[in-house]
Amino acid sequence: VIGTLKWTLGTVGGKYAQMSNYSGGANYSSEAWFISPAIDVSSLSQKTLTFRNAYKYTGAPLKLFISTNYDGVSAPASATWTEKTFTLSAGNFVWANSGIIDLSAYTGNIYIAFKYTGTTSNGSTWEVDDIIIK
Repeated sequence: VIGTLKWTLGTVGGKYAQMSNYSGGANYSSEAWFISPAIDVSSLSQKTLTFRNAYKYTGAPLKLFISTNYDGVSAPASATWTEKTFTLSAGNFVWANSGIIDLSAYTGNIYIAFKYTGTTSNGSTWEVDDIIIK
């Protein structure tokens, strides 16, 4: 949404989604969304989401959102997103379990999104892995 930096595949010690606004020795203004494809939760028995997250460096916390009206291709601002709370990593690239995010209020297709923000003066590097919906 802001800037040219994007979520990438991190590979240190395994594979995971990673986002940072630090490149070439400088921080850049960034807003980058990592959005799932449509997920039909109608037939799920538990309707829960869990994942792991880790970060390092000073910057805004990672945010988690759910949408039922995103079209899968437009800018995130084109949809309504509901923010969900989760357990954040304590930092220093130490992985934390998100805790159980309740999705029982949803039927049909949903989109799950992780929103990253960074500024020209700071920005964390965030990692997300083991995203499980059941």
